[in-house]
Formats: sequence, C-alpha cells, structure tokens
Amino acid sequence: MKDVYFLMVPSTHLLDLAGPLQVIHSVGEVGAGTVDVRCIGPEVSVGAFQPLTLTDIRPLPRALPPEAVLFVIGSKLTPALMRSSAWRKSVDWLARLVRERPQGLRICGVCSGTFLLAEAGLLDGRLCTTHHRFIARLRAASPTATVLENRVFVEDRDLLTSAGVTSGIDLALHLVSQAFGEDVAIQVARENVVNFRRFGADPELSAATRHRAHGNQRIHAIQDAIAARLHAGVTMDELAAQAGLSGRHLARLFLAETGVSIKQYQIALRMDLARRLMTSSRLSLENIAASCGYSSVQAFRANWNKHERLPPSLMRRGEGIDGVEGGRRPDA
Repeated sequence: MKDVYFLMVPSTHLLDLAGPLQVIHSVGEVGAGTVDVRCIGPEVSVGAFQPLTLTDIRPLPRALPPEAVLFVIGSKLTPALMRSSAWRKSVDWLARLVRERPQGLRICGVCSGTFLLAEAGLLDGRLCTTHHRFIARLRAASPTATVLENRVFVEDRDLLTSAGVTSGIDLALHLVSQAFGEDVAIQVARENVVNFRRFGADPELSAATRHRAHGNQRIHAIQDAIAARLHAGVTMDELAAQAGLSGRHLARLFLAETGVSIKQYQIALRMDLARRLMTSSRLSLENIAASCGYSSVQAFRANWNKHERLPPSLMRRGEGIDGVEGGRRPDA
C-alpha cells in the first residue's frame, strides 16, 4: 500500500474522511512505511456538510498507479448533490477507472460513498454495506448487489465498503493489517487511541487483535511482551515487574480489560501462530512446536487437540471435516 487516494465531493462528512485518512497517515508516524496520500475530487475546493471548507484538493487523475487504494468518502446525500456536475463527474471517472482496471486497485466505499459506487456500476453482483439508514435505499439503487446489514465493513475481493462515520476507521485498520501486518495495525490503533470493534456477523479478528478492545496502555504493553516472547515464554513475575504491579493484581487487571486470562491469551497467540506456520511454511512439526514455545511435540499436540478438529497433518493439506472451514472447532 504505497499510494492511497481519497475521493471527495461537496457536502463531504468530515469524520468519514478524517477517520481513515488519519489511520493511513499514521503508518508513517509509527515508522512502518511510507504511504503517499492524496485527496482528489472534481473540484479544487469543497464545502463539507459540517461548517468547514476543504481546499487544495487535487484534480481527478487520468490514471492510478498499480496497487493503489481508493477511498470514496461519504457525503450528505441530497437531490441537489446527486444532480450536480461534481457528482456526475465523479461517477463517470469511477466508471472509466474500473473499465480500465488498474492492476491491483482496491476501492473502499465509506458510508454514503457507496452511492457513487452504485451509480458507477461497481456494486453490481457484489457484497457490500452502508450506513444503517441507507440500507434499503442502496438496495434500490443497486438491485443486483447484496447489501448486508449490521456490518462494520464488508470485503468482497477488491471492493470494501463500510457502514460509515467511525467504521471507516475499522476498514482502514483492516487494510493496514493486510499490508503491513497485525503488529503495525495495533500500533496505529494505539497511536490513535482506537479500539478494534466488530459486530457479531463480521469476520473474526485474530487472537492478536480481538482482545485489544480496551484503552489500558499498561495492559497493551503486557500483551506486546507476551507476543514478543511466544517462542521462549515470559513468566508472570517478569510481566508483573514490567507492569509495576503484583502478579495477582496484574492477573485481575488483565482479565478485566481483555476478557481472558494471561495464560489463555498466550495460548491463543500460540495457536494462531501454529495455524499460520502449518499452512504457509514447510517447517517440521518439531520446529513449529519450538517456534510456538512448546518444549516438545507432545505438549504442542495436547494444546492443538483442545482447539482444532483436524490433526496437524490434515490441517497442512487443507482438508476439512463436516464442512468446517480450515478444520476449526465451531467453539474454538
């Protein structure tokens, strides 16, 4: 993710823009990489729906570079806006852009920005979502799309759409996680004091992120320490000393903030790492066990069998049982 564009039309909602823009810009702030961010639109200056004018907006480019990411920002939907030349120019530009299919382009609709995508034909036959007040309206605007309710965001291959307002932050964090890794996404979220959020129907977060929905920086630091020492392990005394708390106090605080015990969190991280190594590397079972901090293959298998339906050999071959994707236990 080197080039990220934010498309704006008049009556832009400031938080639809500022949320994902802040997240993407923070990648550089935490030293994870360089991202070239450009705000573009059919007009060099637009009045936001909130009483502020945004200026120095770059013209709609003739083409986008390979692997670019485009955010289409939501605005206050009014009949006047949707009849305006700015709206029409944006729709035509989007339609032409997709016809030319830049290599690796990913398009992200934030809130009512999905209506620009709908008019340009980008939602046809796709899964998507939008702000809860506009679900029925989007279904009417794009009858062949499958518009999902109660979702923070929806990913359908190279098309991502979010429910709007702060959910644009979740969508942007998801892209950061994919491009730079979960550790960077966690750093960016912490830099912006943002919790990872999900509705029940959204894709499950990894163990590294699903227990991070809290604002306690001391516990975040302990979680970082556990993750950094998975291969060797870290003792409760070491964690307590780092936190400046007694072991008992740290254990209570960790459980209260994360919903799991320190031991459960460590095991969850180790199982996530084991699954990744099992399916994406050629390491032997002995090496995987050691990489995940287990003293023996027997100890590794004992934990694996508590969380997985498939034995490691079948997981590695990608086989499933009873239609359970990846062989995961339904309650794991």
